[in-house]
Formats: sequence, C-alpha cells, structure tokens
Amino acid sequence: MAEWGRRHKRPTLRGRHVRNSLRRRRIIRLVVLFILGGALFVGLWYGTRAHFVTIQSVDVSGSTTLDLPSIEQEVQTLLNGSYLFVVPKRFSLTYPRDAITNTLERMPRIAQATVVRASPTKLSVELSEYTPYALWCEGTETSDASGPCLYISKDGFAFAEAPSLSGTTFLRYMTESRKPEVGMTLASAESMQVAKEFTHALMERHGMYVHAIIETSNGDVRYRIRGGGAWVVTQDA
Repeated sequence: MAEWGRRHKRPTLRGRHVRNSLRRRRIIRLVVLFILGGALFVGLWYGTRAHFVTIQSVDVSGSTTLDLPSIEQEVQTLLNGSYLFVVPKRFSLTYPRDAITNTLERMPRIAQATVVRASPTKLSVELSEYTPYALWCEGTETSDASGPCLYISKDGFAFAEAPSLSGTTFLRYMTESRKPEVGMTLASAESMQVAKEFTHALMERHGMYVHAIIETSNGDVRYRIRGGGAWVVTQDA
C-alpha cells in the first residue's frame, strides 16, 4: 500500500510554483533579448545610414590623362550595396578601401591608387600613372615593328595599349615567341636596365642608335641599328 501511494503521489503546490516561476523567467529573458536585439538592429540600420557618417562624394586627383569622371563613377559603384544586408558600404568607418584600391590599380595606366577618408562624408582618391618608357610591339626579326604596340614601364610592365606611333620617340621591343599583352611583364627590371645601358653605350661609344630590340625564338637578342645592321647577343650575355 505504501508503494501504491508513492506511485500516485501528486506534485506539491510548491513544486508547481517553482516550475511556473522558472518558466516565466525564461519567457521574460527571451522577450528582453528579443527587444535588445531588435533595438540593436534598428540602431545599426539607421545609425550607419545617417547622412553625416556615410560617404557622399568622391574626389579623384593626381592625373592629367585619365578619364577622372569615369574613375569617380567606378568608385561610387563600389560603394553601393551593404555588408550582410545591414551595414552600407558607404558607412565611413567600414568603407571597402582595399577593394577600391585593388580595382583601380588593375586599370590600364594606373600605377598606384591612394584612397583615404578626407572626412566622414568625403573620400579622396589620388592616382599616379605609369610613365611610358618603351613599346612592346608585335613583330618578328624580319618585320619593321609597326604592328600593334603596348606601352611598357621602365621595369618592363605592359600597362596600356599605345596608339599607332611612327618615328623613334620610343624604343621598340619585340618577342617572337610571346604576344604582347596588357598586364604582362616583358622582362625583369634588371634586364631592362641592362638593355638600356647597352643601347646607351652603343650610342655613346660608336654612334649607333638602337631603335628596336628583338627577342628571337632561338634565344638570341638582336639590337637593330637605325640605318641598317644589328648587334646579336645571347639572352644570358
């Protein structure tokens, strides 16, 4: 009989009260967390979109030949959108500086882009261009290097297409086994410097003006002399 009584013993009033109290506390805690989370979301949403803390204007400078309005438009496009659909990319404390810098430096002719926040509402972009040093042209040992050409910097980087140029304004390079491409490197900076010193020595010591340097398919480098003739050396000479 004692066992029967224990099996059917009803919960005490105190036990029910404790369980109900714990349940109410959990509900209250969830409601508080929900309210705090909602307040944080609303504050983050509106606080990061206030006019005085978002990028409104972009100032691009430092170049005289680039299309600055189109570059400004490109930066404005990169500022559109938001992070995780909450914080706008125009929020001045988290604007995508690295993405803007990398995008601009991949553009032809731009050697370096410096992006700084001039104020909470203004972005300043300063550009520096590559300086044309020579031309990398399509052609072969027997051609006249009059094919399509690219501008290259003094360290051998091809950064932009060159217009059809005649005369000897720029020294011309040709590579029989490689086609010129923007973004590619013709040769190392050291090799470019060696070629420059060699062409200068030919002019100073012998009065020979080099107008084209040809990397042949068999590994030789041919320095073509204006007026006829050429010096031929191996690449590792």
